[in-house]
Amino acid sequence: MNGQQNLADQLRERRKGKPGELMLAVGLSCMAISPFVLVIVHGEGDEYRMLMEKGVVAEAEIADHMEREETYSGRRGREKSTTNHYLKVRVDLNSSTSYAEWKQSGTLNPPQYPVITTAEFEVPEPYLETNAVGTTKPVALMRGDSSRIALVEQMEYETSFSYFAKYYLAMAGLFAAGVAMMVTGWRKRKAHA
Repeated sequence: MNGQQNLADQLRERRKGKPGELMLAVGLSCMAISPFVLVIVHGEGDEYRMLMEKGVVAEAEIADHMEREETYSGRRGREKSTTNHYLKVRVDLNSSTSYAEWKQSGTLNPPQYPVITTAEFEVPEPYLETNAVGTTKPVALMRGDSSRIALVEQMEYETSFSYFAKYYLAMAGLFAAGVAMMVTGWRKRKAHA
């Protein structure tokens, strides 16, 4: 009976781990997560960079504002919902002014054969307030493809250094916290070795 009790105590102690082991694991996780978050954030900006390099700029009339409630299941199976905001615009698919040309001159080349279509795309909620229905705003799109479209002002902001700076600072803080946890965990392990 006493032998079984000793074995149970040993197993319980093993499950607790060595002193500092948890700090080491959490610190390592924080250090590993930081670069992955930055890769994801930069991946989102790639679509905008592609529009800047290969897309065209067109004048779009804001036709409508829309909100859609989308439901999804959370990690624990509970239903959650989020509200997404959309702009519906009327735009010429045959616009021929490249983003670089437009940025340099500020004018659009008039299309020979305009093809007006409506398109909708998701925007952050503040863009609904700054883009009133009936106003015109420049949008970037792939020529002839209204599925890849974005407001020029949003595209320029979300590819700017100031937009990415907050992510760099947050991930640098997370990485530094991970290093501090690793050092603390390592010292605890050494002290109890």
